Amino acid sequence: MAFDQRVFVSFNPFNVYVAQADVKPACVLRQSNVVPVLKERKLLNDNEIRGCKMNMNTWAFVGDLNDQPQLSCVYKSEDAQNEFLEDPKRGIGEDYLDDDVSKMRKETKKMVKDNLTESQKKKIMEIQMGEKSASGVL
Repeated sequence: MAFDQRVFVSFNPFNVYVAQADVKPACVLRQSNVVPVLKERKLLNDNEIRGCKMNMNTWAFVGDLNDQPQLSCVYKSEDAQNEFLEDPKRGIGEDYLDDDVSKMRKETKKMVKDNLTESQKKKIMEIQMGEKSASGVL
């Protein structure tokens, strides 16, 4: 699956606008499958394959291989670990549970959410009240 996203930037005044993502069927090929799948169909030539492979990259496509697919030389980002699989409660820089909030602010100057919503505060209060009543303290 691929998410096509457009981001528009104006410089005077500086603003960033984001279009809604478009989800499309897609596939990332293993390097060992690039030649048999893409070159044999004459979708890539030797120079294109070599240029992508030199940078330790592989190929991905959007659409149907038999009907003018959109090909892209892509790389696997080793920096972007899937934090959701490690700890689903941890955010990626904008979550109140993230322990790197102050670091994010200093390094990126990014506005980072550092407080709870009213619903989150209410839920925590209910949990705390339940614990106090269970222990006999009110």
